[in-house]
Amino acid sequence: MRRFQALRGVQQHVPSNIPSSSIPVLTHEQQQRSFSQPIRQRLPLSQPEQRNQQQKQHKQKKTNKSRGNRKLQRFRAKLRKRGLSRETIATLINNYNTSEQGNNDEQSTVSNMDVEQLISTRNHVENENIQRTTTITKRKREIRPTTGVTTSMSQMSLSHLPTKRQRSTTTKNNVISKKKTDNNPTVTDNKPKYLKVPDQIFKDMLSKALVGEQNIIELLLDTPEKLQFVRTYTHLLNNVFYLKLEENFWEHYNTVCMSEDIWSVPMVKDMAKQNNLCRFKFKTKIQLERHYALIVKRLREAENKLDQHKQQPMNRSFDMNKLSAILTAFVRQGQHKLSKEFERKKLIVQYDANDHRFVKAFYHLKPTENQIRSAKIIWQAVKDKLQAEEDVAILKQRIYAKRLPSSFSILDHSIDQMENMLKQPAINQDKRATLSFRRLKTIAQFKYDIMVLTISTAEETVRSHTNIIANEKKKLIDSANGQIPIPKSLIELMNAIAARQSNIVQRSQLILKQKLSVFDDAPMVVNMAGTVGAM
Repeated sequence: MRRFQALRGVQQHVPSNIPSSSIPVLTHEQQQRSFSQPIRQRLPLSQPEQRNQQQKQHKQKKTNKSRGNRKLQRFRAKLRKRGLSRETIATLINNYNTSEQGNNDEQSTVSNMDVEQLISTRNHVENENIQRTTTITKRKREIRPTTGVTTSMSQMSLSHLPTKRQRSTTTKNNVISKKKTDNNPTVTDNKPKYLKVPDQIFKDMLSKALVGEQNIIELLLDTPEKLQFVRTYTHLLNNVFYLKLEENFWEHYNTVCMSEDIWSVPMVKDMAKQNNLCRFKFKTKIQLERHYALIVKRLREAENKLDQHKQQPMNRSFDMNKLSAILTAFVRQGQHKLSKEFERKKLIVQYDANDHRFVKAFYHLKPTENQIRSAKIIWQAVKDKLQAEEDVAILKQRIYAKRLPSSFSILDHSIDQMENMLKQPAINQDKRATLSFRRLKTIAQFKYDIMVLTISTAEETVRSHTNIIANEKKKLIDSANGQIPIPKSLIELMNAIAARQSNIVQRSQLILKQKLSVFDDAPMVVNMAGTVGAM
């Protein structure tokens, strides 16, 4: 009732000159809603009250704190966690801002910055004449000017492009996949890809492979249409020969499994693990038949595609018999490394099958528990010894080829304070070059000393395992209790142990030969600091 009287009082103060039509007529619901609201909200504010309210809102806006660029702060915090100095952090951020000035079309934020990319650039900061190449989406190798300072030994690494590492779900799977990669590299990596190379490179490959056939090659590839026809022909022929190699390999796989009784007398799973077999499991007969049928099907499809390609109208421009002979020789030569890899895989399968056979033969002699324990120790010591010998051979080859492990590159920039000191403009330029050379030479000598120490440790490991093998064999002989001659059963037992030992050695030597061949295929890197031993 009081609200209603107050509302009538307000209506009485309405000026009389306002027409009644301009006053809105409220419905019953609107009146009820208006009655439920406070009177203060419905009354118009006077000018002093409006000014006070605007001032309050203005103060509230001023009190809102500006906390700066949070993304930039987070990025700066990441750099601090890595132990970088303030000058280095400021340099990295300034370099990023400078590189982004030309990119007006793309608005990038600090969160999109590649932290690893920027941090890697700090190691290459030199004088004003050094040009930086910093991008967000793709890493690029920086081009450094030639100076009198020597190149670091960290650059002496294999030139093969690293394969993209797949993230594994567990550490166990990662270890298993790494072993598979080391022992059985992908064969398709050695398969030539003739459709992915530029036209000029394909012509050069064909010219180098077929010496003395330059005129014929130029006539075959004088038009773009002919070139495309020949390239496709080469690609299809390459697929056919590759699938034939696959077919031949799986036929050999089947023959080995049949001759070595892999399927008829399978190895017990626990026995395979206890004796640390080179290959725990072979393909079953059903799996092999399915895989072989798939290879045969692909081979037939590839041959059909090749026949269809030969029937194209473009074949009238060629002597198809001569073209087929030229490209067959070219593809055979291109698959030389591939065929050697398949031959190596065949030998590995044979050695693995022999490994199963020798273990079965050993247990067929019904050895005692002590003899089984000695045999396991001998075989494990042989494997560890071969692994140490492999490490020694690879390290010596790295020193000879001047290609150090990639893990050594961290030593090049481990003394950041000295790098910053050498950048000071107060130091004479000639003196700076001399000090930088001495620094690089000291680091290179340290790397060489570490590798020599590693080789000495591995060689000592080899000698230790050799002693273990000799001691265990002596225990087996002593188990005869001085009988002369040694019992025939013990001789057969020791021969079975030696047979598997010899098979393990031959398999390891084959794998080591393949690993060392990588150094022959990679290009040589020249080190400006001189010989490795003098570093």
